Amino acid sequence: MLSPVGLSLHPSCHNAISWSPEGELAIAAGEYFQILTPKNGKGDDSAPNSTQDWRITRVRANQFTNSEWPVYLPGKRDDFSIAADLSEGNVIGISWSPAGLGKYRRSVLAVLTSNLVLSIWEPVGSKDQWTRVSVVNHELRAHLQPPQDPDGHIYRKANIRSFAWCESLKPSVPSDGSSFLHSHESRWGIPLLTVVNDCNQVTLLRVRRSDPMNSASGLYDFQIMAQHSLKHQETRNISLCSGSLLEKVINEGQRTTALSCGPWQSLPASSPGDFGRAVAMVAAVCGRNLELMMVEVNIGSSPGETSENYTLATDLTGRSSNYLKEKCSYHNITGPLQWIYDKSSTTIDLAVGVMAGFIVISMSHATYHGGNADFDAFELRHWPLYEPETEENRSHQQRHLEPISAMLTSTDSRDGTCKFHLGTLGGLGLMAELHQLQSGNALRRPKWKLITEEYQEDYDLENDLGEMSVSRIWGLAAYRNVTAAIFTSHPTDIIEYRITSDDRSLLVFSEEGEHTTDPQALFAPQTPDCQTANWNQTRELIRFVLPGDGDDIGTDMESQRLVYAVACRAIVGEEDKSLRAHVQHALEHLALVTGADLSEEISKCKDRPSPVPAKSEDQLNGKGGHIYERCEVCDAAIGWPSIEFAQCGNGHRWVRCGLSFLAIQQPGVSKYCSLCRMEALDEERVACVSGGKQGRTFNALFETFDVCSHCAAKFQASY
Repeated sequence: MLSPVGLSLHPSCHNAISWSPEGELAIAAGEYFQILTPKNGKGDDSAPNSTQDWRITRVRANQFTNSEWPVYLPGKRDDFSIAADLSEGNVIGISWSPAGLGKYRRSVLAVLTSNLVLSIWEPVGSKDQWTRVSVVNHELRAHLQPPQDPDGHIYRKANIRSFAWCESLKPSVPSDGSSFLHSHESRWGIPLLTVVNDCNQVTLLRVRRSDPMNSASGLYDFQIMAQHSLKHQETRNISLCSGSLLEKVINEGQRTTALSCGPWQSLPASSPGDFGRAVAMVAAVCGRNLELMMVEVNIGSSPGETSENYTLATDLTGRSSNYLKEKCSYHNITGPLQWIYDKSSTTIDLAVGVMAGFIVISMSHATYHGGNADFDAFELRHWPLYEPETEENRSHQQRHLEPISAMLTSTDSRDGTCKFHLGTLGGLGLMAELHQLQSGNALRRPKWKLITEEYQEDYDLENDLGEMSVSRIWGLAAYRNVTAAIFTSHPTDIIEYRITSDDRSLLVFSEEGEHTTDPQALFAPQTPDCQTANWNQTRELIRFVLPGDGDDIGTDMESQRLVYAVACRAIVGEEDKSLRAHVQHALEHLALVTGADLSEEISKCKDRPSPVPAKSEDQLNGKGGHIYERCEVCDAAIGWPSIEFAQCGNGHRWVRCGLSFLAIQQPGVSKYCSLCRMEALDEERVACVSGGKQGRTFNALFETFDVCSHCAAKFQASY
């Protein structure tokens, strides 16, 4: 199991920790956020600023360039907010995107600061150089032109109060063997981001990584798919004169403080040509009211050059329920929000934080996706916060009134059970499985809470506090079967004085059940289908590139050169007879199309693996000579002495790309596997250097094989 990590920071918000699909932890800490990267690659043991299991990077989040956040002139009094405009910019929200959105199919980090700016971060260049690559507020501001904004609240409508990533929306791809024409979004899913501005307007955004050759606006494109305005609700449980100015100001001052997107439910496609239809529910806490919205997405397509371009027709509407509003009116809703569901459950539940407790709203699948005509088919249960029952407190269980600071849903990959975790600023930690919440069973202490109690006892003894101390839970996160909790220890019977240099937090890890996972196995690579990969896709890659019966070789020279390189890789390193027969057929086709003399390579397909010598000068300059590689130092032909490297006739040696098997002869155009350090061409850098695309087959290869072909780990930039 992972060892606890002591950090010199103090969390700056609730839910201050987030765990990415790649295993990286992000922690909100005032003006900074910290990234903890697991040390699972070569060379990580000697990395600076590291602990036993992690490499730690500290990034300042509130410093902007003029291009990222220009200086604006003062606006109207109604648009001015002391908290936002004069804020130091502390991090108040942090969350990783689903996998597949960022470069090398990694996740990007969304960071919300107290000046209501939501920015996107990813490592650019070296692994430790985290950079702000986009500001989401700009997209909202660009959409709010003066003709569309008669009230003039352009500043408030561009400020972001809360955000939430939706689950990856995966299109329904037909299994007809034509995976060539399907983009990475068919494997990783389509990422969607939900934000709410200072005017309580909920916006659904589609986020895409831009083509560096065709986009001048930035690294990421944001497309507004749908919007819905939350109406001001009447103030409850406050004695105000009806229709007074004070009532109007209080009602208009309600803000959306929490936002959460539920799971996607697949429905039959509305038309035969679509790739599916899906619905999801979005929950929001506006003021002290719970608002529910329905998102419906129809997935269409438009064929691209090498992949499918998915188009989305999206609708975002509010769903009102008198029964639910009546039930919720008895509770002071504060947030946070957490959806609870698993594949075997007949219902989908929503946990909502209220004053001194939480409520669980259960709904059937038909009610969730709006197919049930009776939308009031909800079941609501209230859970006050009590200490779990033990032998010492059976007669009197302590009631907790502190706010809920962390909620988490995790699914056990071993048995598929869904577990709900909860933590408060009073140090209370509770856990229950989904079926236990539905049946009303008592909540119990999770293992991470027992660990925090042990450290709290040490803190109490060290400072001689006489058991007058508390451990405040600031965030919970889950990765596979492991749960991470971050907490701080404080005295309770004295005034606490501390300075920034005294900030201390502790990050602990636990795993429910009897089994414990080894750290190496925990961070083992997984395929996009979330299955642990134990593979070598070299043969599948060769069959993908080489044309089969009825397939045509691309007319562009780059595609033909790629086919020849892949065929030589099979001749030198593969013994499978059926694969070598496929290579022979592809070389015969290539010789017919280009006119090159490939008789030597074709003859080697019938024998055992053997080297392919470099071509002569006459062959390089003859018909079809463009398919052979040339040394950029001496212009001689490059041969295949082995599968590990390329060597020209004059002895110059080059590393070969692990995906295309082409010789890498230029500096700064490579990416590396984060686990086995296999080197491959970076298609974006190659496109920038060459000034354009590399051919249809080349682009299709890097679009499809976007993780390491040896170990399934994701790529990263060089150190």
